[in-house]
Formats: sequence, C-alpha cells, structure tokens
Amino acid sequence: MKGLTADFDALDRCQRAMLRQAAQFGGIADVFSGSDIDAFLFGRLPAAGLLAALSAQVDSAAGTEFSVAESLLRGVERALDSVRQGFTEAEQANVDAIQAI
Repeated sequence: MKGLTADFDALDRCQRAMLRQAAQFGGIADVFSGSDIDAFLFGRLPAAGLLAALSAQVDSAAGTEFSVAESLLRGVERALDSVRQGFTEAEQANVDAIQAI
C-alpha cells in the first residue's frame, strides 16, 4: 500500500505541474492579440505594409500555438486524473473482493 500512496503523490505533483504550465502558456497566448499592426511602426520603408501584415500573421500564429499548448497540457492533466481514478477504483475493487471472502 505504501508504494500506491507514493504513486498518488507523483500523479498529484504531475497534475499540478501540468496545470501550472497550462496557465503559463495561456497567459502568454493572451498577450498575442492577432490584431492588425499599423504599417507606421515600420516607418517609411517601401515594404512597411507588407512587414506589418506579416507581423500580424506571426502574432496571430504565436497566439494560436500557445493556446494549443495550453489545451494539450490541460488534456494531460485530465488524463492523469483518469489514471488516478483508475487506481482508486481498482484498489476499492480489491478491498471489496477481500471483504467478500
């Protein structure tokens, strides 16, 4: 039983780590607005409009990627919760089986 408790502790630590990381990636994703960038920021360069448009695309893509990372990490946390629940149910089934004897 002692080893099973250690497994629960490890799963709990992993779950907390996934939630912390997901929150960090989500926070980073929120910084990227995906909005238009004014060509004025690039001065009088002939390609200022193109640079602004490409910068907006990079901004949007970065926000999307960080959001995807957040979602994946939250999925890992949910999967770890399912593993923990499976351990708990299996242990209870063992206790019930022993009590039935």
